[in-house]
Amino acid sequence: MKKMVIVGLGVIVASCSARYSDESFVGNWIEVMPANPQITQGITIEADGNARSIGMQTLKYEGWKYDGKNLILTGKSIGNGQTIAFTDTLEVVRLDQDTMSLGKHGMYRIDYFRVDSLESLNDNGRINVLDSLKVQSDLGQLQTRVYKGVLPAASCSGIEYQVTLYNYEHSGDGVYEMVLTYTDADERGNSTYETTGRMYTLRGDAVDKNAVVYQLVPFAEGETVNFLYQQDRLQLLDQELKPIDSKLNYSLELQK
Repeated sequence: MKKMVIVGLGVIVASCSARYSDESFVGNWIEVMPANPQITQGITIEADGNARSIGMQTLKYEGWKYDGKNLILTGKSIGNGQTIAFTDTLEVVRLDQDTMSLGKHGMYRIDYFRVDSLESLNDNGRINVLDSLKVQSDLGQLQTRVYKGVLPAASCSGIEYQVTLYNYEHSGDGVYEMVLTYTDADERGNSTYETTGRMYTLRGDAVDKNAVVYQLVPFAEGETVNFLYQQDRLQLLDQELKPIDSKLNYSLELQK
């Protein structure tokens, strides 16, 4: 299954001049879109200055430090019968509770999301999106809702949406998984893409100040997706939180 990057800027990027505490780096960081999508890879950053690689056998992180602008990683590269020590200096583009973006001289950018544990891997070695959702037992039971529907598309006969929302029953924030299948997209048939990220609940849309909107912000850089919440239905909204101006169906139905 391919990972989807929706072109556009759906998240607010922190200023490059921001300075972070050393404690804010500590944790397990999983790369959002690794070169090999079948492998979970990333970095474990420890409070004592040690670092460890996640899912990378030939690149062994050993240490780290933050100089006020850059995250400096040290370790050993193993390959071709030799071991070479390295130091990798990466600019901290963004850092918050859940996400970290590192870059190098504008040449590339790597996005990570934080997970509490590495124990609950999927069968294919991928991190479960629920690992990035903090346990909050005081907010009720964790609920899972699945919405499906086929929405119009200009480039194919339709797009099958499957949106899975995870959140605690007394919280408007959570995480999501969204699988899009473009039917008859090319001569090879259907193409399927997946995106995961944060779910936020907003009050009010462009036409109703009391409307409830679910805003889906991908872990990877990309476009935010907005849905009007209507109990058993999600209605797709545009980037300005307006209904889609069309007589065609743009709604997903709750699966029971």
